[in-house]
Formats: sequence, structure tokens, C-alpha cells
Amino acid sequence: MDSPVPSASSSQEWEDMLFFLVFAITQWVHRRNAVAMAVLEAVAFTPFLFGDAATSLMLLAGGMMHGFALASLAAEELGRRMERRRRIWVVERSGGVCRDLQRVGRKHDKVFVRFCRLPRPLFFKVLGRIAPHIQRAPTNFRNPIPAGQKFAMTLIRWATSGYYRQTSHGMGMGLASALRCNEEVADAIISEYGHLLRWPIGPRMQEVENAFEAKGFAGCIGAIDGTHLYIDKPKGMRGECYYHHTGQFSVQCQVVCDHECRITSVYVGCPGSVHDSRVLRILELFRQVSQGARVFSEGGAHLHDGRHVGRYVLGDQGYPLLPWIMTPVGRTATTAQERTYDNCHSAVRSCIECCFGQLKAVWRNFIRPHISNMKTICKKVMAICILHNLMIEHRVEFDPGVLDSGSDSDGDDGHRRRRRRRRDRRRFVRHMPDLNVEPVVDDDPTNGSRARGVGSQESDRACGPPRGGSWCAAAMSVAIVDDVEDMPRRI
Repeated sequence: MDSPVPSASSSQEWEDMLFFLVFAITQWVHRRNAVAMAVLEAVAFTPFLFGDAATSLMLLAGGMMHGFALASLAAEELGRRMERRRRIWVVERSGGVCRDLQRVGRKHDKVFVRFCRLPRPLFFKVLGRIAPHIQRAPTNFRNPIPAGQKFAMTLIRWATSGYYRQTSHGMGMGLASALRCNEEVADAIISEYGHLLRWPIGPRMQEVENAFEAKGFAGCIGAIDGTHLYIDKPKGMRGECYYHHTGQFSVQCQVVCDHECRITSVYVGCPGSVHDSRVLRILELFRQVSQGARVFSEGGAHLHDGRHVGRYVLGDQGYPLLPWIMTPVGRTATTAQERTYDNCHSAVRSCIECCFGQLKAVWRNFIRPHISNMKTICKKVMAICILHNLMIEHRVEFDPGVLDSGSDSDGDDGHRRRRRRRRDRRRFVRHMPDLNVEPVVDDDPTNGSRARGVGSQESDRACGPPRGGSWCAAAMSVAIVDDVEDMPRRI
């Protein structure tokens, strides 16, 4: 947006008056010089009959030269004054997003971070690793799209969650190329930096344990929670399985992070109607812990009374109380000690909420509805979590302007969205079959004893995993590994 023209001051008014005065004098001198030239031409054709003709000719020539000198000096002084002070301030014309990202300077570096979220040095460092995976060879018809342009387009798409057609047009690419490079960049990031999504080992594990122990939870190595990624109604699948209680279709994303919001485990792909505790039992993490995973079986801490406590993570009331998951007491807390424990538990577990807040504020792709392509969604989420860890590892400070919820907003009215959501929910519930909702008790030892409805059981049974034990082919998780070399690098 162009900046407004500054208001006229006394000095500017004086410069305007001086300009018009000099202009008038210059015009008058030019007219006088024209008369002098006519006289000189007449004298030149007149025979020298008088002795003082030469003197008159010299006087006329001197007057004409004096007028030229005055006009040139006045114009030169006026030009210097106009160059010293810019009268109108304008914004430099934008050459497109692709050209704006190539400009260098402090002001342009801020624009680069606003679009790509990564600082320029980190951007080129990551580009150097993934370029061999996304750069294509030239053909006889045309040159390939540069790897940097593909990477920048993908980051802008994930950061702003704009339309593919709009983002690709700003980067000088076609729609089909934008769709291809989005998946290529995600595959390249997972292939090169997949080892960043792992549990800490060695000194790093000790640092995490010390940080949680300083907050009152000895032996804690992280916090676990889930969030929803909203999607369009999936085609060819049962819509009620993906229908969330907020009135939208979604898939589950379950994340474990440490005290610095660094993601150590992530799982994506379960339908949005599934409870967090059921998602936990499907995870590879749950199976490996049940088999005695090294991360939770070793180490731990000693309490003040000498008792040994194994490693565990903090979870909310949606998770069962297990030897490696510590949950709050909740509504049944009656004593002051239990309420104090719940308050401390909530304060320490807030690191996972901060992690989700940073992910959704920096990468707006989390808060906009996705096209129901499960394979692409899982890859994008995994790649974004890796970039999140990279930014934490390189101590990238989040710009407050970027974290502002309205910085990249397209101006949608929240009230209208809520009304449309309620209307869609009523329309969906109207077409749902009647289910028996008589309360029964679920005595699953892994989930604790809790009251449920028959309808909820039927929904879990209908939306449960197939015989293969996998929710869908695109559902992914980062398993617990003992060494970096054992980290799976496949989707």
C-alpha cells in the first residue's frame, strides 16, 4: 500500500514559490534573448556606416550572454534543491513473489521470513540437502524449474495455506508443477531429515530429564497430546468416522514433545471421531513400550524417599493411566495435595500446547481444511514437524508478527464460520442413523473403567482399523529407536 504524501510545510511552500519565480524569470530572459538575436541579425546585414555600430553589437552580445548565465545558474540551484528533498514518497513496485524473494537486504530478509518462515541461511542449508531429490535434468523442450523455486513455493503454501493456483502463479509455476513439487519436497525433507523425529539419547536425554525434574516431575521425558487436522469429506469412506464433534471432518495427529517443544514422536492418519486413548493403542509407540522399549525401560529417577521412578510422559484426562503415562486426577480430586498436583501437572504439560500453538501459528496449513488425500496430508505434517525441529535446533526466533493470528488472515468472518459449522452439523446429524445410547461400562484395563454408550462402541467398531491392523495406507508414525541408524526413513 502506497504511503501518503507528506503535508506541505513552510519550506515546501517557499520552494514552490521559488520554482515559479525562477520559471517566470527564465521565460522572460528567453524572450529578451530572442529580441536580442533579432537585433543582432539585423545589424549583421547592415553595412557599417556608423563608427559606433561595433560598440552596439558588443553590448547586445554581452547582454545576451549575461541572460544565459543567469538562467543556467537559477536552473542549476533549483535542481540541487529538488534532488536534496524528495517531494513524493512511493513504495517500490513489486516484481512478483519470486523476484521479491531474490532481493537482498535487511528489509528483504524480513519479507523472506514472512513468506518462507525460514531465515535465508537455514533455507539454503536445507535446500543444499534436498536439491538432489527435487531437481530434474534439462530436456530438449525446456529447462527444469529450479530447486530453490520449488522449495520456496512449497514453504509458502504450507505457511499461508493459500490455494495452489494462487501460490503457483505468484512463483511463476503451473498448477500441475505446484502439485508435484509439494509432494516431492515433503519426500525429500523426510528422507534427509527424518532422523530429527526421534527420542533424545545420551546427554540430550539427561538434559530433558533434568528440565522436567526442575519443574517437579522426576523421570518425565515429554508430554503427549493430540490435535485435529480438518479435511473435506473423504470420498469413498464412511463420513461419520471422520466427523469431529466440532462439526467438521478431521483426522487425528498425535504428538509427543519435550520441554523445548521439540517433537520426538508424531502419528497422523486416524479418523477424527476416534478417541485419543484408542489412537494411543494403535500407535507403534504403544506396542514397543509393551514389549519393553529401551527408552522407557532404562533410566529414570529417584524420589526423595529413595523410590525409583521409571521414565514416563505426561498426558491429559483423555489418556489412560499407565506406567509410562501420568495423567491428572481430574474431577475426583478432593484433597489439597491432589489439586496442587493437578495444577503442577497442567503447568508442565503446557509445553505440548505451546508446541501446537507454534505449529498452527507459523504453519497455517494446520488450521485450514485440507483436501482429503491422506497420503499427502501425512507427508506434509511429517515434513512440517521436521522443519519445526530444525527451527528450534538453529534457535530461530519466531517473529511476533508471524505468530499474530491475523497476520495472514484472509478476513473470514468467524461468526459466519460458526453459524455455517452449526448448520452443517445439524444437516449431518439429521441423516445419521439412530443408535442406542444406553450407557455401559468399558472395563478395558488399558483404558481404565469409564462409562460409554453402545453407539460409541458401534462407531469405534465401524471406524476401527481393518484386519491388517493399519488405519489406512497413509497413516504414519515415528517409532521408538535406540540408535540414529535404526531410524526408519520411509513413509
